[in-house]
Amino acid sequence: MIIDDNDTELLVAKKALEKQYRIIDINNAKAALQRLAKSTIMPDFILLDVAMPGVNGFDFIMRLKTSEKTRTIPVLFISGDKENTTEMEAYRLGAVDFIRKPIIPDLLRKRMELQADVLEYKNQMNSYNNQLQQAASFQARNAMNLEYFIIGIITDLISQKDPYTGMHTICVSKYMEILLKEMLLSGVNYGIDPADFELILLSSRLHDMGKIGVPDAVLSKTGKYTDEEFAMMKSHTTMAANAIQKYAYLLPNNKFLYYTFQMAKYHHERVDGNGYPDRLAGANIPILARILAVADVYDGLVAERSYKKAKTHEEAYNIITQGAGVQFDPQVVAAFQRVHMDLHDAGTVIETQMQQNMAMSQQVMNQQPVAGTQAAANTQQSQVAQQAQQVRENIKNRLLNKQ
Repeated sequence: MIIDDNDTELLVAKKALEKQYRIIDINNAKAALQRLAKSTIMPDFILLDVAMPGVNGFDFIMRLKTSEKTRTIPVLFISGDKENTTEMEAYRLGAVDFIRKPIIPDLLRKRMELQADVLEYKNQMNSYNNQLQQAASFQARNAMNLEYFIIGIITDLISQKDPYTGMHTICVSKYMEILLKEMLLSGVNYGIDPADFELILLSSRLHDMGKIGVPDAVLSKTGKYTDEEFAMMKSHTTMAANAIQKYAYLLPNNKFLYYTFQMAKYHHERVDGNGYPDRLAGANIPILARILAVADVYDGLVAERSYKKAKTHEEAYNIITQGAGVQFDPQVVAAFQRVHMDLHDAGTVIETQMQQNMAMSQQVMNQQPVAGTQAAANTQQSQVAQQAQQVRENIKNRLLNKQ
């Protein structure tokens, strides 16, 4: 598109370029804006005079740049103004070239040829970037599926050794989700990337993976541990950490391994420095491990085991509250106090689901069809992803409200 109120200059520019390009020539800037507003196909370039009555060239380009529809169209100014300040202003407003009048046809064609080459290169790069993004998205989905696969295998292996630990893993991950969500939405910057919400929850499911290496006799013991047995049980933190470190070189800078390592190794540390395995204290304990510690202990208190009765939610609430600043991070305990009933309700839902699953399994074994089983499974599979998206949207809304 060529826009110039001088019909002679407009004709010269048109004749110079019409063999190489399809030309739309307009001698009125306001009419050109109206045409662009109605058009569904944008010109590849706009050659624009600076000095025009009504809407001048600078006004014109500013309007182009404020419209999503036209802001990317390359603009080349043509002007009889000899002042360098005019040319500098043109470039400041987003022009890609500044051609002085009178128009020399051969020079104009060469300048247009250069801009056409630039545009073609940009289009090729955009296409290449889109292909890379699609490939990266595909690889990311494969990586996430691999992480689910690893978690499924390890969780199943743990459950084979100790059914209580398998159930504990599911509950702790759910409690972790509630606490993490509350802390992310609190407005306090804990250094946790909200985009990693789902990945963190996946990693939390492996916090007890080291128990695979603990002897069965110790895992299944119902009485009090001897000092030697307790040392074996505590070693599940370092066994998990050592295994991850041993093979981490295969996946350098992998967030899934990073989060899993933190939570598996440090979820039994205490803020007073009397935990294990490294007796870390306060903020030296990774924040995710501090959050997981509360989720882990809460489930340990309210879950029934063969060697102990379950404590009530109120008893567990009091124990965790009293542990603030001693065993637990006070900020995590504060978040727990705000959402403790959500943890209670989630535990009830999980227990109900497990009972239903056991009933369905029994029916399957008896070869009795179970209505709605597939729908329930699909719902459970999508739940974490939906909740992760909800958290991201909530955080975004809170940030927008603060602005």
